[in-house]
Amino acid sequence: MHIMEGYLPIEWAIFWTLVTIPFWIWGVRALRKFFIEHPEKKLSLALSGAFVIILSSLKIPSVTGSSSHPTGTGLSVMISGPWITVIICTIVLLFQGTFMAHGGFTTLGANVFSMGIAGPFAAYFLFKYLRKMNVNATVTVFAVVFVADIVTYVVTALQLSLIVPYTGIGAFASTYGTFFGIFAVTQIPIAIAEGLMMVFFFKYLADVRPDMVKGIGFDTTVRNTRGILSGEAKEGMVRITNKTKTRLMIAGFIIVTAVMVLLAHFMAFFGDIGGADDAGAEKIESLIPGFSQLTENFIQLGEYQLSWLFVLQTVIGVLILAFVVRLLIKRKHDKEKREIQEET
Repeated sequence: MHIMEGYLPIEWAIFWTLVTIPFWIWGVRALRKFFIEHPEKKLSLALSGAFVIILSSLKIPSVTGSSSHPTGTGLSVMISGPWITVIICTIVLLFQGTFMAHGGFTTLGANVFSMGIAGPFAAYFLFKYLRKMNVNATVTVFAVVFVADIVTYVVTALQLSLIVPYTGIGAFASTYGTFFGIFAVTQIPIAIAEGLMMVFFFKYLADVRPDMVKGIGFDTTVRNTRGILSGEAKEGMVRITNKTKTRLMIAGFIIVTAVMVLLAHFMAFFGDIGGADDAGAEKIESLIPGFSQLTENFIQLGEYQLSWLFVLQTVIGVLILAFVVRLLIKRKHDKEKREIQEET
C-alpha cells in the first residue's frame, strides 16, 4: 500500500509533502472543532481509528499473486468525515514508518495523499452523491468503502509512474498500466472483502447506536413489527427481532473480519507472497537506470520481525475496537433499562 522509504526522488518527496500540508492544517482544525462541538461523539472517532489501525496492518493475498492492505478509511469518512480521516491516517502512517519500517518519512506526504486524502475524499464525494440520490444504505456503504480502497491505489500507481523518465505519452501510459496492475488490480478483491465487512458492521451500529449512522441511511429503516402486534407483545417482539438481527450482523462481521485477519497473518508467516509495495519498489529499480534509494528506514527489520509487528498493530486495533463496542453495548442496555423504567 505504501511507497517505500527513499523510493521518491527528493523533488517529488517535497512536492507531495507541500500538497499535503494544507490538508494537515485543515484536518487539525476539524479535529479540534469536532472535540469542542461534539464531545459525545468521541466513540465514533475511536471506531474510525481502530479500523484504520486494524485493516492497514493486514497483508492479504490477492488473485494477482501479490498481496496488499485494506485501508479502513471508508468507515472513517462516513462517521468522522474526510478531514479527520487525514489526521487518523497520518498518525497510523507515522507509527508504521517510525517503528515498523513500513512506508517512511520522505514518502509520508505521498502516502498520506494517496491513503488519507485521495481515497477518502473520492469516497466522501461519492457518499454525498449516493445519499442525495437516496441510494440503498447497504449499497452506499459498500460502494464508499470500495472506492476509498481503489482510488488510494490508483493514485499510488500514478505517484510512482510520475518519477520514471519518459520519451512520450505512450511510454507513460505503459508504465502506469504496469503500476496499475501491481496496485489497483491487486486491491479489487480486497476492497470487496472490506466492503462486505463494513456493511455488516454498519447494520450492527444501526441497532446498537442508530445516532452514529444517522444520515447514512440505516436510520430510515422502520421495524414493521410494531404495526402487527399490540401492547406488551408488540414491544417484546420488537426487542426480540432487533436483538436477533443485531446478533446476526455482528456474527457476519466477526466471521468476515476473522477470515481476513487469519489469512493475512498466516500468509505473512508461512506464505511466500510478495507485497504490492515491494513489487512497486522492484519495478522502480528496473525502470530507472542507475536508481539509488534516497534513504532507508531508521529501523531495519527482517520479514519475520516485521510480521510480528503487524500482528501487534492488529492486536492494538482489535483491543480498541473491542473496548468501543463494549461501551456501545453497555450504553444501549442502559438506555433500554431507562425506557422500561419509564414505561412502568
